[in-house]
Amino acid sequence: MPHDTSTIRRLLKQFEFTTLFTQQLGWDHHHARLDISINGVQFTLSAAAHKRGMVVFVCPAIPPHHTRAKIDQHVTKAAHEHIIIFHDPLKTTQLWQWTRREPGKPIVRREHRFHRDQPGDALLQKLKLIAFSLDEEDDLTIVDARRRAQAAFDLDRVTKRFYDRFKDQHTTFLGFISGIPDNDLRRWYASVMLNRLMFIYFVQRKGFLDGDVHYLRNRLARSREQLGHNKFYSFYRHFLLRLFHEGLGSKKRSPELEQLLGRI
Repeated sequence: MPHDTSTIRRLLKQFEFTTLFTQQLGWDHHHARLDISINGVQFTLSAAAHKRGMVVFVCPAIPPHHTRAKIDQHVTKAAHEHIIIFHDPLKTTQLWQWTRREPGKPIVRREHRFHRDQPGDALLQKLKLIAFSLDEEDDLTIVDARRRAQAAFDLDRVTKRFYDRFKDQHTTFLGFISGIPDNDLRRWYASVMLNRLMFIYFVQRKGFLDGDVHYLRNRLARSREQLGHNKFYSFYRHFLLRLFHEGLGSKKRSPELEQLLGRI
């Protein structure tokens, strides 16, 4: 299912959660209702959708943090895997809550607050991670749905894993750099190169580099065909430096450069 970002954004701002999940994110209809009493205050939660037993509940209130935690505990009895969307009665603010439960570890609740006047790009990125296509339906399980939700909402873990891997790659990359005798300057150069490559990676995923979401991989393959299989140094000189400094650093491009880099 292709992601219609403008429609997802519109439905999000209109608080149309059932339509959002069932028509844009590939979830299934669900009609459960939960009446939960916390310290004499009644909360009514309605199911917006489900995917293989993971249920999205909507609560038309944003109670204090400790009350939200108690509501989550009650919801767990009805649907162990779930997402709760709290929102204020005037429909200006949403608070999305997902809970991580792992054996032998403390319960951790992740929350994302969204106001309808915000562009909501950070939340849109999360929603795209919990979108499902028809091609996935046959083999999909609740474990898969949970993993998607964890990837979307458990950002602390993702961020730590990213920086751990970045550190490992940075250390490895340092071993390949020669010609820079100063250690601090060599570390700085390694960081610059990795940051540039990550920038290219994210830009290519948006289709901004010759419309190719695998731009770097395909250009490397092309260079191997033209320059030789183990000529990465030539790829660096022949392609990467020209992409960084001429393709992205200058508005003027010669026909020869356009042929090399494609439409940037």
